[in-house]
Amino acid sequence: MTDTMNARTLRRWSYRLSALLGAAYAVYVIVMKLKHGASGGPLGELGEFFLVLASVTLLAVGLFADEAQRRGHGPDAPH
Repeated sequence: MTDTMNARTLRRWSYRLSALLGAAYAVYVIVMKLKHGASGGPLGELGEFFLVLASVTLLAVGLFADEAQRRGHGPDAPH
């Protein structure tokens, strides 16, 4: 087993972290709506933006790794 991250591992972790951050954002929004109504939460608009941006970025990384593995780029690509 190598120490380098291959496309399959990168894809798996990217998708998991993206789902975790997306779920965290959804829970945050629901809790803030129930707790404060329409007022802002502790993250603020900028914090919410960065949370969603990180989730979407990790999703894109996972998609790119998935595509690279399908096209045969990298050491773990199917032969």
